[in-house]
Amino acid sequence: MGISNCFQDFIAGPWISLIGAGIVCWLSFSAMTYVMGILETKKIIRKKQEDREAQFKKLESQSRYQLNEKHEKILSLSDDELIDQLQSRKLTAVEVQEAFIAKSIKVTREFNMVTEFIPQAEEWAKELDAMKGSLRGPLHGFPISVKDNCNVIGMDSTIGLGKFLYQPAEDSSAIVKSLMALGAIPFAKTNVPQTLLSFGCANPVFGLTKNFLNSSLSPGGSSGGESSLIAAGGSRLGIGSDIGGSVRIPAHFTGIAGFKVTKGRFCGTGFRGSLPNVVGIMGVPGLLADNINMIAKTTKYMTENNLQTKYDPLAVPIPWNEQMFSKKKLKIGYFTSLPYFPLVGDTEEIVLKAKSALESQGHTLVPFEMPDSFEMMNLVFDFCFGDAGEYLLKNWRHEPIPLSVVVNFMICKSPMWMRKVIVLIMGCKWMPLVHSSRAVTIIGRGANSTSKLWERLGDRKKMTEDLLTSWKAANLDLVLCPTYPFPAVPHHMPGRLQPSVFYTMIWNLFDFPAGVIKWGTESGEKVDKYDCQNDMVLRTGKQGAKQATGMPISVQIVGLPFQEELVLRGLAELEAVSPYKKK
Repeated sequence: MGISNCFQDFIAGPWISLIGAGIVCWLSFSAMTYVMGILETKKIIRKKQEDREAQFKKLESQSRYQLNEKHEKILSLSDDELIDQLQSRKLTAVEVQEAFIAKSIKVTREFNMVTEFIPQAEEWAKELDAMKGSLRGPLHGFPISVKDNCNVIGMDSTIGLGKFLYQPAEDSSAIVKSLMALGAIPFAKTNVPQTLLSFGCANPVFGLTKNFLNSSLSPGGSSGGESSLIAAGGSRLGIGSDIGGSVRIPAHFTGIAGFKVTKGRFCGTGFRGSLPNVVGIMGVPGLLADNINMIAKTTKYMTENNLQTKYDPLAVPIPWNEQMFSKKKLKIGYFTSLPYFPLVGDTEEIVLKAKSALESQGHTLVPFEMPDSFEMMNLVFDFCFGDAGEYLLKNWRHEPIPLSVVVNFMICKSPMWMRKVIVLIMGCKWMPLVHSSRAVTIIGRGANSTSKLWERLGDRKKMTEDLLTSWKAANLDLVLCPTYPFPAVPHHMPGRLQPSVFYTMIWNLFDFPAGVIKWGTESGEKVDKYDCQNDMVLRTGKQGAKQATGMPISVQIVGLPFQEELVLRGLAELEAVSPYKKK
């Protein structure tokens, strides 16, 4: 009775009111702090948008940046012709830069690829033109575009977040320095999805980037600004980054070439990463261009004479190996559809057509069996969510959240017990509207303890060793495979289709070099026959593919670690007989 009376006195007394008032005050303060933070971020974003618009209008007001006949002649040159005319001084670096800026402004107004033009680019071009009797290097005066997250001195690297605005880089990334040492001139930075972890391309700072080939579809991500700009002819060579297909998927969506290296083959310092501390899956720089020849040429220049180690001691000092470009016939493994995400529409047929094209050149193609596809992606997402989303939530604090990343945001915000409940529900086949055995590989994953992380790193090591054993047993040089299960999808779908990155992301898991080129287009004739297996994610993929008739489909070639030359050779030989060969 004594305890009961004390409790009743406590409830009846002033303390409960004080505690209640304290809770209300704390909740009110927290809500106010959150709202104030969002409002402050939006204020900074508005200022950046105003500054960007002012820069665009200033450039547009100058006649030299208004697209004209002279510009069109420059833009019509092939990459080799453009390089030759810059090397012979028939064209100046300033003239070429003006043509590409004029084109980029025009297409950006409609498709929103460029976030900012680099003010120093004009000065850099004039410096090259002032060099009498000498050239900076083999890319003397060649204009290049740079993905938002790659540092250029004096420019923001925002990854689509307001908190990183007005924090200009104090130095350029090592890859930008390397390319500038070769004579290239960075002239523009391009758009990305917020946090980079999406194959859509939208953020609250710079808005939505559209696919140049079809404005209702995504250009891919996270190098979507790069891919769409290159597809539109506003750039010929772009620097991207790739942690799960962020170079190769945009190239696939827009019909251009994309290439990612083994970790260390390109210098990787000076990038703002999506998951900078992640282990077990390798984020690396990559290149995009409208043809693989330009990427191969640039890779050769960058790796010759160990140029990159001057700017990044961590760059692996492996010089370009010309012998890998010999005419020796290759033995190439291939695979098409895998159980984790079966291919939709014409994708499988196009991979098999590429196989036949390689065979017609005298190469030997043999089937190749990959490790368990579900376990590969379980590993991927155990590493990606190894901190249960804590780093991402820190970046999202006081930020507006766009549709393209809202699924990731909700997963990270949910406590682990709630994620487990969602996994149980979505794993039930008797709930067909929400069932997806693909989605559960994301939602419930995360190596959230040191012991679990070590265990999963061991699993990755074992799987990589098994893959290498199979590769060597078959005496393979390369592997041919799909890039993605279907062509580009509508802007609202990437958040619901994260498992579809499977065919690119596995090569970041194993850290193998890989590149893609266009090899066909989607006819739409087979999409209705696709078996969705009562899986919500596969069903969404089918819906997206129905809207992609006529869009490009690429194929992917993969090599062993540090054999980038062989991958580029395989892609070049395939491109040489492609009906879609570009300049």
